[in-house]
Amino acid sequence: MVMEALAIANMGLSILGGINQKSAADRAAAAQQRIGEFNAQIIERDVNLLENQRTIINNNTLISNTRKRMQFRKVQGEAVANYAYAGIDIAVGTPMQVLRENARELEYEITVDKFNNYVTNMQINDAQEDAKLTAQMSRMEAGAGAAAMRAQGTASLISGFGQAAQMGYNSNIFTPTKTTATT
Repeated sequence: MVMEALAIANMGLSILGGINQKSAADRAAAAQQRIGEFNAQIIERDVNLLENQRTIINNNTLISNTRKRMQFRKVQGEAVANYAYAGIDIAVGTPMQVLRENARELEYEITVDKFNNYVTNMQINDAQEDAKLTAQMSRMEAGAGAAAMRAQGTASLISGFGQAAQMGYNSNIFTPTKTTATT
């Protein structure tokens, strides 16, 4: 009778151990998913920061080009005034050539600025896409790790039940006891 009681207690402890391991694995899996989500949210914050950076860069380019155009008008006006003051006809010859060259130089600088701004925006797009993919990978890795932990917990639970059954079988708890009839 004492042996049966010990066997039943051991069976119960095996089952309880399996349940506890399953519960611990489920808690660890949930924690891993929370960590993966937190990391993903931090990474996704970079997407917004990059968008703010894009706005600043685009605005700086617009301001720079506006200032260049204003400076160009000022230089052109000074050139016209200087030629006129010197009594040189500005409609033909060298003065007109100088004014056209100044205009070409301005257009070249603005075109370079637009190209550089375009390249910078492409780099920001790439960085944003990279951040989005990295965040997605963080979630996927956390999900896979959590699933592995839950599976490990389930395996522990099944093992606990298996050990309990084995103990019961070895102790003959599951074997019906024969009662003898008294005559």
